[in-house]
Amino acid sequence: MFHKGQQKTGGRKKGTKNKTTQEIRDAIQLVLSDKVDQLAEDLAKMDKFKQWTILNAVAKYVLPTLNKNDDTVEHTGEININISFEDIDHKNDADE
Repeated sequence: MFHKGQQKTGGRKKGTKNKTTQEIRDAIQLVLSDKVDQLAEDLAKMDKFKQWTILNAVAKYVLPTLNKNDDTVEHTGEININISFEDIDHKNDADE
């Protein structure tokens, strides 16, 4: 029986890969590798939006995901932001 403060014993060691997950990935890769040509043909028949939707959905299983980058910059001086608007119609009239 487990008691508070008792260390966990047994189970997988830290960093050990899950064998079942790896076997499933290998099986899926084997099936897909035989179907690459057919998948490419099927995608070519679809409109661009569907193609990118499907590619985006499967990319996360093939490509590593990027980590979120949260940068903070501290600035102690004065910050000036200048926004100007230009009347494009007026400028075009002056150019003619």
